[in-house]
Amino acid sequence: MTEKRKTNWRAVVLFLAVTALLWIRAEDVQAKAAKPVTKKQNLHMKKLTKKLKKKIAESTPEEGPDSDLALIHGATRLSTARIPQGYTHDDTYYYFLSQMSSKGKAKNDLRLTRIKYKGLGKYSSTYMTLKQFGHGTNIDCAVSEGVTWLWTGSDPQKSGETTTVSCFRFRPKKTLRRHGEKVYRISMQGNKKRYGTNCYPAISADGKQLAVRFTNNGDQQFQIYDLHNATEINPDKIKHQFKMKKTVGDFQGFDLHETTIYTLEGSAEKSELRELGKASRYAPIYIRTFDYATGQTTSKKITGAVKLDHREPEGIQVEVDGSIQVMIASHYKELYTCANVYGVR
Repeated sequence: MTEKRKTNWRAVVLFLAVTALLWIRAEDVQAKAAKPVTKKQNLHMKKLTKKLKKKIAESTPEEGPDSDLALIHGATRLSTARIPQGYTHDDTYYYFLSQMSSKGKAKNDLRLTRIKYKGLGKYSSTYMTLKQFGHGTNIDCAVSEGVTWLWTGSDPQKSGETTTVSCFRFRPKKTLRRHGEKVYRISMQGNKKRYGTNCYPAISADGKQLAVRFTNNGDQQFQIYDLHNATEINPDKIKHQFKMKKTVGDFQGFDLHETTIYTLEGSAEKSELRELGKASRYAPIYIRTFDYATGQTTSKKITGAVKLDHREPEGIQVEVDGSIQVMIASHYKELYTCANVYGVR
């Protein structure tokens, strides 16, 4: 083979090699570009500086005169992307939020975040882990001798439906498993052969009554007990019991005030559900009441918070004076899960 032919052969081989390399890199770039980016990616959150806190808080618009809501605390960034499921607050300045994990080994685990608000964009937070506590649909608290006791559903079945209610003290960065320090199994209407599932508690703001809600043949069963020392009920002594029809929209929590049960229902904003192919499930926010002493019912559609991204109601609290608060979950720039607290006018 002549020197000229050798040179031509080498040039052809080099050309083919470069072409193949460019084709492979082009395919690789195309594959990376086609990789879907999910809305709830939360792997690289920015450090939560004072400046960022304020910026996030200010992302919650003030409500107009036609709104049923008045902003109390603007968006508070939570430390995990899980959507909040319930909230409560104690007699001083602490708010507590439950967030559920629904996937993998952490399924039915709750992240319980404690927040101390100090003004617009200023807050501190810490958390504890509740392993295998269920969905966290409702959480409440009572205070005794200066100690805040938190209550929620516990001991879930494999399906995630809770079988007990229990109470515990908040301990930063600690882990509880399955239930709290005091645990109560709730019998249906006092029948010790039948026990409630999907159990969740609510406590009157004066700390004297505890209501337990569970499902019973498709309806909501409520049983009310006297609460002592923020931690003690006698499950054999039911003070009141009654049924309510299942909520029309997604059930998002309840509370008790004197002789009235307040329920919250609704789902995330319509636009997000349409993306998921579930636009027909969209339901506006409703607060319904039932006075078990008189049988009187009310229903109020809540308008407001229209500019929030996601806008899912996730908890209701009724104060001693009968005023109402609700929490609405949102996203900040589709990265951070946030909680927004409103007063209902």
